[in-house]
Amino acid sequence: MVCLLVVSLLASCGKDTYHYPSVKEEFFSGFANADSLLNYIITDDGARRVVTQWGDHLTKLKPDTLFRLMGYYEELSSDNVKVHSFVKAISHKPVPASQYTDSVTTAPIIMQSAWLGNQHVNMVLLVKGGGKMHRIAFLEETVTPVDASGIAHVVFSIHHNDNHDAQVYETRAYASLPLSQYLNSSVQELDIQLNYLDYEGNFRSQTYVYKP
Repeated sequence: MVCLLVVSLLASCGKDTYHYPSVKEEFFSGFANADSLLNYIITDDGARRVVTQWGDHLTKLKPDTLFRLMGYYEELSSDNVKVHSFVKAISHKPVPASQYTDSVTTAPIIMQSAWLGNQHVNMVLLVKGGGKMHRIAFLEETVTPVDASGIAHVVFSIHHNDNHDAQVYETRAYASLPLSQYLNSSVQELDIQLNYLDYEGNFRSQTYVYKP
């Protein structure tokens, strides 16, 4: 049960993605109203914008819940947006590695791109598969408390359960590692190390410095 709660299905996009005019393609956080439609979004510059128009056939979301999304939105004014489309990002809170119950050896990934967002590390990942369900989880390896200079350190790893799938084609997945649980008023800088396995069998590390 723990495994099912802390991992997410890969969110893949279609082969051809339509680019709407005058829109931004970005990660953002979105809150759904009682009708399961997006009520507002929080963009990665920290701005909150009310959703006043919706694209056709948007996926319904669980009401009164904040989601991490990758999508297309159009700024109608400084406060209002139209959301054209989105997919849910893999964005569950990191699980302490010592408590993670998935016994499957981690499978490789391709880190296509990664960058810091609003209290997140945003990632575009590629994985190779043949049609089986994959799961990805963020594991918390070590955490060093904030020091006298206001600097804290945390090491994460990406666990990929490919369900022993064949490596036939590449699928894109959007992931956004949440950092909020490591940030408080005493943290002036969060030093991040992110580890993962590549398809050449090498363990890779990327580092980031997040300043609230």
